[in-house]
Amino acid sequence: MKKALFIGLMLCGIVMAKAQNFDQYFENKTLRINYIHAGDVRSEKIVLKEYHAGGIWSGTRAYLNEPNRYGDILFEAFDSISGQTIFTRSYDCLFNEYRTTAQALNESKEFEECINMPFPKNTIKYSFTCFNRKGEGTVLCSGIYNPQSTKTEPFQKEFKVMDLHKGGNPENCLDILFIPDGYSKDDRGKLDTDLKNFTDYIKNCSPYKENLDRVNIHAIKCFSQESGITDPNNHIFRKTTIGSSYNTLQTDRYLMCENVWTMYEVADDCPFDVIVIICNSPKYGGGGIFNFYATVCNGAPQADFVVVHEMGHLIGGLADEYYTSETSVTDYFPEGIEPKEPNVTTLVDFDSKWASMVSPGTPIPTPATKEYNERVGVFEGAGYVAEGVYRPWQNCSMKEVIYDNFCPVCKKVLTEIFDYYSNR
Repeated sequence: MKKALFIGLMLCGIVMAKAQNFDQYFENKTLRINYIHAGDVRSEKIVLKEYHAGGIWSGTRAYLNEPNRYGDILFEAFDSISGQTIFTRSYDCLFNEYRTTAQALNESKEFEECINMPFPKNTIKYSFTCFNRKGEGTVLCSGIYNPQSTKTEPFQKEFKVMDLHKGGNPENCLDILFIPDGYSKDDRGKLDTDLKNFTDYIKNCSPYKENLDRVNIHAIKCFSQESGITDPNNHIFRKTTIGSSYNTLQTDRYLMCENVWTMYEVADDCPFDVIVIICNSPKYGGGGIFNFYATVCNGAPQADFVVVHEMGHLIGGLADEYYTSETSVTDYFPEGIEPKEPNVTTLVDFDSKWASMVSPGTPIPTPATKEYNERVGVFEGAGYVAEGVYRPWQNCSMKEVIYDNFCPVCKKVLTEIFDYYSNR
């Protein structure tokens, strides 16, 4: 396998540069590559499965090379003649979380994954590079796609699309897509209410509310065979559209969807940049994976918090800032390595994080006292561990169950994402 080493968080030569002409390389259509990501703690592989194409390309057209590599996987597409990089996207995956669990020490597991990119006019080469927590990358898979000859399945339109908030054209906005799961036809009224409520939760939370002209919110209106969500620990099993389930990675409240290809087939009916699955369940739970998808429960009292917290992971690559939980991970932040997540630091390279936002005279590390409440600092305890990893704020929404309470650092990260999708 070819080895690569990633240094820093910015991709070389593409720091928010509008380097490519979209119309030179791409059609206004989407190409999706489905693949299997499999392995255990010792090894991994990517196995290509199939190609799908259709719809429009709703992502940014100016920043085709993503400026930040917050994800553990880097997908790169190259013009086959010139070799020029014409598209990149980084994202996280459930497989890499699985590798940090005790189960992965003795058991190999397969996960469905996929990547969307603008549809190429000519033949491209592409590669998938997977990074470990030390930032060391391995090119696991590469391929060639010829739009004239490679077997490609067309998108299938099946469901009604609802526009819940219109900020602008898809190519100039962050397009958020709600997919409901576990709503039967008898739950029509509840679904309509929930879609409105979750739209309002996002619209009324800062920094979304200051950037509503750069956000679109859509929903797929689809109904499941049965009402409710699978909850194995309580012996509840439901037949739903995309099979969301609690107890993912043997963590009871971790509510995720492993039927990723089906989820994307449902999403094909609508322009989107990110997917949020709204699950019909009263039990607290959810999850968020950077540039992949997020899940939220509809019935918990803290549903407003859950959706914006999980979207912090989804669109901003933000880390959890709490450090006492049932989350089961090992060696998530290796000693001597600066985390890629923008809201946590090990102080190995703090200058690359929020150092410029800390007021002169603030001690580093910063004591969690009243004196430093509502002040940007460097507070110990974050990313599931109590020592050696630091967060910028005492009680941000990435740490505490408090709605609309993102700290200045997290707000800055999210606002930069709006800049990216709006081509600013």
